[in-house]
Amino acid sequence: MKPMRLCAALAACGAAFAALEAKASKGSFSGDADVLLVLGCRVRGEEAEDMLKMRAEAAADVLLAHPKMVCIACGGIVHPDQTKSEAQAIREILLSHGVEEPRVLLEDQSKTTLENFLNAKKIVASLPLEAPRVAFLSSEFHLLRAAQLAKLAHLSCEAVPAPSPQAKKAKNYLREAVVFPLLLTELHKRKG
Repeated sequence: MKPMRLCAALAACGAAFAALEAKASKGSFSGDADVLLVLGCRVRGEEAEDMLKMRAEAAADVLLAHPKMVCIACGGIVHPDQTKSEAQAIREILLSHGVEEPRVLLEDQSKTTLENFLNAKKIVASLPLEAPRVAFLSSEFHLLRAAQLAKLAHLSCEAVPAPSPQAKKAKNYLREAVVFPLLLTELHKRKG
């Protein structure tokens, strides 16, 4: 492919991704769910990083506004410096914001977003709910990719956006622009 055509193709792909990302970052939450999955992210030692704190605080707002909703806090010990699972860090933040402990279940074995969904799906299936409606909450930049991973796990979910640290937004969206096409390629291979 000639350099000009390659540049034009890359620009078109970039614009298409930006449009998809902008739409997905708003979420699709109607407010009508029985279970909220809160996707984990980085914990250093026992301390949740700002992004995880922001996710958990957004989840607390949703849970307090929907008192019958159950939460599954997701994420295991992913990094060697962690002494607390992502799920446990989420749980502690939720409880500190007034969410009742029985409403917060732990999925603390996963190391990836896909594992979050696969493991949480088993917990959802064990709940005494008939045809439970599920939503997941993650940082706004992560919703597009996470929604595709939920589909891969055969879990129908609405998406709830949480804010993320302003200083890291550009880096996170850039990472998504690189990772998302790789995910689509992998999904295409699995279907083919």
